[in-house]
Amino acid sequence: MLKLKRKTYFFFVIFLSIITFLIYLFLYENNPVNNYYNNFSNTFFKLEKLKLDGRVRSNKTKILSSLSLELNSPILKINLEKIKKNILSVPWIKSAKVSRKLPNEIHIFIEEYEPAAIWENKNEVLILDKDGYHIEKIQKKDAYDDLLFVYGNEADLNLSNFLNALDDYPSLRSRIDYATFIGKRRWDLYFKEGVLIKLPMGDMNDALLELDQHLKDYNLIEKGHKKIDLRIKGEISTDRIFKRS
Repeated sequence: MLKLKRKTYFFFVIFLSIITFLIYLFLYENNPVNNYYNNFSNTFFKLEKLKLDGRVRSNKTKILSSLSLELNSPILKINLEKIKKNILSVPWIKSAKVSRKLPNEIHIFIEEYEPAAIWENKNEVLILDKDGYHIEKIQKKDAYDDLLFVYGNEADLNLSNFLNALDDYPSLRSRIDYATFIGKRRWDLYFKEGVLIKLPMGDMNDALLELDQHLKDYNLIEKGHKKIDLRIKGEISTDRIFKRS
């Protein structure tokens, strides 16, 4: 019994000593172990390489400036979460992954927003993604002629539903020169042929289906129609009389 108590006491002392030593290491930076570790890591693990993958449209100079990294700095002391946060503040960056590759490299992989439209509103021109997110303000629209141009208050907030509806009608989408969100309620489409299409409020899928069918069946644009009104559900009216076969 006495031997058991002595053995228990012995292990307790060992355990307490280990805990005390660990607390010492964590609380006192200038202890010999920490000093040895710091000297070792500072000597053999320095930042010498920076690899950036995934960049397409974002500004490389802005990304590198946001990092605030210096070559030959101790790589193990670099705060990866802080770097990630800084990168996400750069326009176009949707997500970022930052990792260390010992002994000397920081690897950054970024995912960018995909541009879907150009929105001109209140003397500002912005690039939007498909969900209406404001990617970046721009000065010139010429470089983005392949994107859909949209106008009107809250066009950004309603862009996602609009683009999703158009996805089912690529032949209509290819005709659109620009679109305007009217009265925060509905869309007007302006075709490249100079034709105005008035869509209804709310769900526009039925109206787009009807428009697509009428353009194919009756060649309305080829016959000179310049205005097609679909605001009333189940009805279509134009600026000229046309006959249904």
